[in-house]
Amino acid sequence: MHILYLNPNSILGTAGKSLRQRGHVVFFRTTCADAIELLRRQSLDAIVIEGEGENAEVLDFTARAHRTQPATPVYLATDWGPELPIALEDFVKAGEALRTS
Repeated sequence: MHILYLNPNSILGTAGKSLRQRGHVVFFRTTCADAIELLRRQSLDAIVIEGEGENAEVLDFTARAHRTQPATPVYLATDWGPELPIALEDFVKAGEALRTS
């Protein structure tokens, strides 16, 4: 999977490390502007936001991400905890099954 991982705290946190260890391509960005630019250039399977509460910039980013790639799900890493990689993989498998049926 190709995953945009946004962490304004400038670190690849637990969720990002776990996704990379599971073999996913993780595009790590630390600013919302850089993340939006990536969304314009790259088709993604998911967006993960870690390390930031509900501030105005992240909320605006989420709205812009949905306008740029409406079918790409957005996950907050703190809400999912260690189950996040499994949830992402299950989501992609379900989408693939729907496309082939």
